[in-house]
Amino acid sequence: MNVLGQLVLLAALVGSGYAAFACLIGYRAEHPALRRTGSMAGAGAVLLLSIAAGILTWALLTKDFQFAYVQQYSHRLLPWYYSLSALWVGQAGSLLLWAWMLGALAVAYRFWPRRSADRVREPAFGILMAYLCFLVSTLVFGADPMQQSLATPSEGDGLSPLLQHPAMLIHPPIVFLAYAASAIPFAMAAVVLVTGCQKTDWIAEARAWALFTWSVLGAGIIIGGYWAYEELGWGGYWAWDPVENGSLMPWLTGTALIHALMSWQYRGTLKRTALMLALATFGLCNFATFLTRSGIFSSLHAFSQSPIGWMFLALMVILAVPAVVLIVRRRMQWQPDRPIESLISREALVVIGLIALLLLTVVTLLGTLAVPLSNLLLGRSIAVGFAFYNNVLIPTGLLLLAAMAIAPLLRWGKLPTAIQKRALLATVVLGAIAATGAFLYGIRSPVGLGVTAFTAAAVAGFAIAFGLDFRNRQSVGSKRRQYAGYAMHLGFACLAVGIAGSSLGTRRHETDLHAGESIQWAGRTILCRQLDQQQLPGKLIAEAQLEISRHGEPPVTLRPAQHYHSLQDQWTTEVAIHSTWRDDFYTIAQIGEEDGQVLLTLIENPLIRWIWLGGWVMGLGTVVRLWPTRRRKAPSSAVPEPKGLMRAKKRRAITKA
Repeated sequence: MNVLGQLVLLAALVGSGYAAFACLIGYRAEHPALRRTGSMAGAGAVLLLSIAAGILTWALLTKDFQFAYVQQYSHRLLPWYYSLSALWVGQAGSLLLWAWMLGALAVAYRFWPRRSADRVREPAFGILMAYLCFLVSTLVFGADPMQQSLATPSEGDGLSPLLQHPAMLIHPPIVFLAYAASAIPFAMAAVVLVTGCQKTDWIAEARAWALFTWSVLGAGIIIGGYWAYEELGWGGYWAWDPVENGSLMPWLTGTALIHALMSWQYRGTLKRTALMLALATFGLCNFATFLTRSGIFSSLHAFSQSPIGWMFLALMVILAVPAVVLIVRRRMQWQPDRPIESLISREALVVIGLIALLLLTVVTLLGTLAVPLSNLLLGRSIAVGFAFYNNVLIPTGLLLLAAMAIAPLLRWGKLPTAIQKRALLATVVLGAIAATGAFLYGIRSPVGLGVTAFTAAAVAGFAIAFGLDFRNRQSVGSKRRQYAGYAMHLGFACLAVGIAGSSLGTRRHETDLHAGESIQWAGRTILCRQLDQQQLPGKLIAEAQLEISRHGEPPVTLRPAQHYHSLQDQWTTEVAIHSTWRDDFYTIAQIGEEDGQVLLTLIENPLIRWIWLGGWVMGLGTVVRLWPTRRRKAPSSAVPEPKGLMRAKKRRAITKA
């Protein structure tokens, strides 16, 4: 099976390389037959990658330790679903999954029924095949997933206990799917940039793919935060880890790309910006891969040091240099069709939002590279803390919330009407009322008051815009995509509420208890009922049973624990959380030195649920936005026949009968 898998990968390398050559050369030479063979070769390469992925998956499920990859990431006691997740845990397996996803998306893009943008589609498919060839080459020459074990062991090393969590069954594949999808808007932008194509029929399709990439990557980030919150046992969900930042940066530029393409489509502006953002988003996805696979950072999320990360960095440089040269040389071709006529218009808000998003991206990049750059330039390590990021995140986040609050009440290229001006004033007043109510409730933080005001204004703006459309008898169905965009904005507002609440209002307390003892904290009574131990195959569980009671609410039982994994000789912390819309009560337990003693860390995290709600709302809005529109059949004739002529035809037909 190992040899078969390696032969399949070699064949996929050849097939994807030929597909890239045939599609690009065939397009340049206007040779349809050559282009068709390239398309078929690309489909064949994807089929071969499917076989390779199936071979490795079967080896993981059957615990075939002849594969070095299986021996490294699985063992006989591992459940089948975590054996399956081992496919994307290791470096070689994750690259294979990424390559397969890229190929599947490329084939779907090439052969999906379409109405326009054919001249962009075929060369873009060639670029996608060239990128697929690069990914497969990293498998063949850098990280072979089919490598055979030197000696077949009777047992494997097993999967890290920290990765044995339900979120890890979906988080990595989702992120790799987003990285693969980012290549499609990049390929379309590259074709437009190289050929100088002035048609705009490709923009709507590029926007759809960019939105798909953005939403999938956002889902991956949210799920990753949920995993960190539940599994790592430190009470938080985001630590500005370099690898976490690696996935955040393309999400930020992807957000900017969607809005830049929208401005190009509706107003003919931000053309160069949209092209650069498509290239930057794809480049940052590869940069994230460089961070995880180069070994320059020590992180739980990173792979071991290897030359593969530097291959991705070299690819970024090879792509970036000619792209910048082309944009500079052809800058006059991408002049805006019209200037921004008003600062109180949607395109002006898009520009403001783009500046905020790019500023946050640059700050995140500088913070991420602070340690390696300081070592290289100064000879000593300089790391930045949370304050470095928050000093930019807070004002830019508030600015984005303010822009989203008024966007539904503005028009493209025109000043707001008198009714819209009154609606804007009403939105501002409602936001001020909400901030006043929050102040009276006890919130004193300027950030908390600002988030409250702008979130309330965003909800009010959405409701007022809907009311105005209903008043003007405009069909909600005809503006489905617009309302889906508003829903995504509301999801972002929910996300901001959760981040602000959990960042500003978190409380923490550490104590030790014996069985039967209790304490009062954060308006709760925490009673330690008992301590239990349980021996399972390959794992020892030490668990504390806590009863949490709050005035006016029924008591809740939480069971924080520690697990000892004998195969890895490793202890892990299993937290217990009671979650409500108001706050999360988060408990961490460690066994004390005395018999019957437990060391407890108690954390109160306000409004955490609103983060997860924001992710669901944004995801739902994306689904509604991307849902295909039902096509109506065109009438047989644009001009109806005169009634007299129709009657004459009927008489002739009757006479003939």
